[in-house]
Amino acid sequence: MKYYEKKYKRKKRRRAIVLLSIFLSFVVLSFVYIYCVINPVVIGAVEHMIFSLSTSAVSDAVYEVLERNEITYEDFVKTEYDNDGNVTHLYLQTSRLNLIAREFYQVAQVYLDKMGNDGLDIAIGAFTGLPFLVGVGPKVNLKLVSIGAMTSTFKSQFISAGINQTNHSVYIHLYASVSLILPAGSKKIDSVTEMLVAESVIVGKVPEVYLGNNGLLNYTPN
Repeated sequence: MKYYEKKYKRKKRRRAIVLLSIFLSFVVLSFVYIYCVINPVVIGAVEHMIFSLSTSAVSDAVYEVLERNEITYEDFVKTEYDNDGNVTHLYLQTSRLNLIAREFYQVAQVYLDKMGNDGLDIAIGAFTGLPFLVGVGPKVNLKLVSIGAMTSTFKSQFISAGINQTNHSVYIHLYASVSLILPAGSKKIDSVTEMLVAESVIVGKVPEVYLGNNGLLNYTPN
């Protein structure tokens, strides 16, 4: 009797080990499939959309700040002329640029947070890992998270606008990162938004020092 009991227990133990092995194998294979097959398909389906949405959010923030504060060229650059009308100095208003950049960050963060709260709808077919089913089925909402502080760089560009005239444009490059929350982790997607924030035609000769470096002057706010 004891022999049969021991045999039954060993058989039961082996069955439990087999079932546990099958379960663990299923979990591992599922994770591998999600990570290696489903995630790339989902990322490929929405990466461009997220990039466009984050760029649009940052652009809207820049427009809002420019219009609300009625920012002009003089807020960015101070120009001094000599008696003959030639430019003697061009000063970047660095303290003003820092304040403007800070406001850009704050408003852009609000727009990005709203975008994250709204999330992104994607057809459930994308989660099969089959590219031809990306747009098939009901929608699933994926969460987006804005990552950390934004960074920016102001760039000045000088272009000849005719005889004794130079067009000076000031652009801002805003860098933002958004994280897409996926079944097997997350994916960071970076975006860069370039926008013209000020422009003026300078009449008179511009000092050569400001026309070096391919006509560009860069400034990174503190």
